[in-house]
Amino acid sequence: MLTSFFTCTLSVLRHVQTGTLIAGILVVTGTTCCSVVAWGQTPCEGGYADGFPCDRMTLLSSMSNAELNGTGANDVWGWTDPVTGVEYALVGERQGLAIVDLSDPTAPFLAAFMPTQTISSTWRDMKVYDDHAYVVSEANGHGLQVLDLNQLRELSQFPATLEPTNWLDTFSDAHNVVIDEGSGLLYAVGTNLAGGGIVAFDLSDPASPILVGDYSEAGYTHDAQGVFYNGPDSDFAGKSIIFGANANKIAILDATDPSDIATVSITNYDYSYTHQCWLTEDHKYLLLGDELDEQNQGINTRTLIFDVQDLSDPVLIGEHFSDLTAIDHNQYVVGNLLFQANYSAGLRMLSLTDVAAGELTEIGYFDVDPMTDAAQCTGSWSTYPYFESGTVVVTSIEDGIYVVRPKFIDVEVVNPLICQGEDLFVYIELLSGLLPPFELSIPNLPTGANVENFQFELDEPGSFVCTVTGLTEWTGDQSLTVQVDSPLNQVRESFEFSLEPSTIWYADADGDGYGDTAVTTLACSEPVGYTSDATDCNDASAVVYPGAPGTEQGLDNNCDGFITGNEEVGCPGDFNSDGVISVADLLIYLGEFGCEENCTADFDLDGLVNIADLLGFLSVFGVSCSN
Repeated sequence: MLTSFFTCTLSVLRHVQTGTLIAGILVVTGTTCCSVVAWGQTPCEGGYADGFPCDRMTLLSSMSNAELNGTGANDVWGWTDPVTGVEYALVGERQGLAIVDLSDPTAPFLAAFMPTQTISSTWRDMKVYDDHAYVVSEANGHGLQVLDLNQLRELSQFPATLEPTNWLDTFSDAHNVVIDEGSGLLYAVGTNLAGGGIVAFDLSDPASPILVGDYSEAGYTHDAQGVFYNGPDSDFAGKSIIFGANANKIAILDATDPSDIATVSITNYDYSYTHQCWLTEDHKYLLLGDELDEQNQGINTRTLIFDVQDLSDPVLIGEHFSDLTAIDHNQYVVGNLLFQANYSAGLRMLSLTDVAAGELTEIGYFDVDPMTDAAQCTGSWSTYPYFESGTVVVTSIEDGIYVVRPKFIDVEVVNPLICQGEDLFVYIELLSGLLPPFELSIPNLPTGANVENFQFELDEPGSFVCTVTGLTEWTGDQSLTVQVDSPLNQVRESFEFSLEPSTIWYADADGDGYGDTAVTTLACSEPVGYTSDATDCNDASAVVYPGAPGTEQGLDNNCDGFITGNEEVGCPGDFNSDGVISVADLLIYLGEFGCEENCTADFDLDGLVNIADLLGFLSVFGVSCSN
């Protein structure tokens, strides 16, 4: 019990910034401890999102290891259901594979869990091909688990416990699993076979991988990327090429015939430990992470850039150093962006715009551990940035997962509440990081709507205002999307507003609260000089309106169409109602001179006691109303 308490407490306290608990709640039940819980969307403002250091990353939610049915997270991959469109994160835990439903990324939940094949392990890796997940582990005897992901859409209870749909014991354990989707080949690496090199499987039947070959010449392979090659080296066009991170070397292999994998080139590496590598999308440059150079050499986070346009002769053209000392781990390329897990420094997002010059530029981050950026193997293990929605999942060994979304466009509206037909003014700022030129659009405009002052083509980032007109088809809460297309990226940012139906308002010239049906205007809120009531029968007199008391002036004061009772002509000027218009009434007039409301001496009923009332009074002075 005490051990569990301290473990959980420390996990929570890792997220305390300036003495304030920011990550959630501490729950201790028996010997079970749960720390970080899921929360709603939190933008990065002032360099923080709920206490986590950030830049251009919106924190959507998080899930603790306990919520993922595990005690320590490791790798992560993703799958999108081709039928429902639901995005799932496949998260490695020490105890097995957690499958997280991201249909609402601000409220993810554990949909299913597939236990480890044998025993728990710190190392677990997974990839997806043709709606099947393939899972390996360094646990002895684990082999290769195959899971048909289509069954997720049939689940009725959550979380479900799933068993592998197939299991291969071809190898006992493996550090990683690699898939060449273009060639339909799976490579298990760092296994107990082939000297830890490549063990190749054919995925023609994704449910039943078939062993087709192995490769050991380049020694132990820690991680790799397999591609259907479309780069500039014409000798290998359309071939299956493996780029291997082999501890102290980079191995480029031709696996077009997986039964006879051939060496293309081996580049010796003189630093510490070649951990993982990934190609740019044009297959021209290879980005390499060294897992131990920060610790062994005391340098800041370093990413090496190789020119691999000639596969037989890779050339180191640059080294990117961060401002931090954290260790770089798994990294993946999306368009001209590199998403890199940097252990204690969390997720770092780097621009590849200048990669040909051997340069990378950090343009955003989300730090999973605010307490340290030390060169140690704690914090973010990996990330998955390939969801079409733009959602990115980051694992934290200690905390579970964080669900974030990079921000490339700032969009806001001047007034989020407008009427139908009114113009919507939208402020758009295109941030740096994407590769120009840019094409901007608002793809989901309703019928009849148009965009004015909109720069659809830009050569560089910038900001401007556009106007959306003709919003007459919608009412209620609405959302529009600004889309930016660049040569290697497509990003979207939504903005929300509300449309109220236009209301007819009636002129209230006399200010009695009742309007004239002949004089109207359309507006969302009540304009000055107008009212929603359209029942005034005389908008030139403030004493004439529905239900008004009679004035003894021969007026239809209450708008019922008849002059009856105290609406009939009485005795104007008899302010004290004694039947005689006398000095006593004059004294009342003098006492109310200047009166502007509920005035007894308002002879002409204009709402003001003034000289005009005196003149009217004098014209009837001395009259006896009783005669």
